[in-house]
Amino acid sequence: MRFAIALVVLATTQALADTAVTVDVAGVSRDEGQMVLTVYDSKKNWLKRGHVQAKMPVDGSDAVSFSLALPPGEYAFHVYQDLDSNDEMKTNFIGIPKEPTGVSNDAKGKFGPPKYKDAMLVVGDEPVTVPINLTEID
Repeated sequence: MRFAIALVVLATTQALADTAVTVDVAGVSRDEGQMVLTVYDSKKNWLKRGHVQAKMPVDGSDAVSFSLALPPGEYAFHVYQDLDSNDEMKTNFIGIPKEPTGVSNDAKGKFGPPKYKDAMLVVGDEPVTVPINLTEID
């Protein structure tokens, strides 16, 4: 019984320890589809399997904001505008995005996608805002 109470206290303490994270996406140029945000918590999962994912319809404004609660740690953020709302980022035959996309720290890739270490930032105990600028590559 004490173990179960300790787990509840630990889970409650962890939930209270989450940090408010706002992801501000700028550069929305089309009033189409949905914005898809994925949060990654490791280099191993970067651009493969996200830790958290959120979606929001595009409402005609040139910016979108996501509000999240994350435990303190290291994260990298990727967002894309899913123009056709099919839940997949369209790419050309060599993998270059055909839909507007952006990552935290405005990290850019050289001969491939941006690296996790360039997009990664630390979320501590204080609320944080992550700006991301969408770009169209193709």
